[in-house]
Amino acid sequence: MNATIDLTFLRGFTSGNQEKMKKYISMFLQLCPNSLKSMKDALEQQDYDALRGAAHALKPQITYMGIKAGEPLVKIIEENAAGRIALENMPALLNEFDAVCRQAMIELANEIG
Repeated sequence: MNATIDLTFLRGFTSGNQEKMKKYISMFLQLCPNSLKSMKDALEQQDYDALRGAAHALKPQITYMGIKAGEPLVKIIEENAAGRIALENMPALLNEFDAVCRQAMIELANEIG
């Protein structure tokens, strides 16, 4: 199975400093589950502004952690929630995004031991 994460950006951002990388990965591992829950709760409540906001807030973190498969998904979720378009696809999109993030979190946790 291919890796979900590509830490090239993070390595460059931290100049390869392992402690800094560990700090940013740890922060992501704390933030991401709460953000995913917020997104799911917002979708369940049909609060598309909250869903857009949660997706928007998580988007740069997805990029920093190199979760390439998550980048287009979170962008579509954010844009569709903002424009109230293709809402019937939102549960499947969010489930796919959640699965990508959960796999990435496993890989990131392995990175920091």
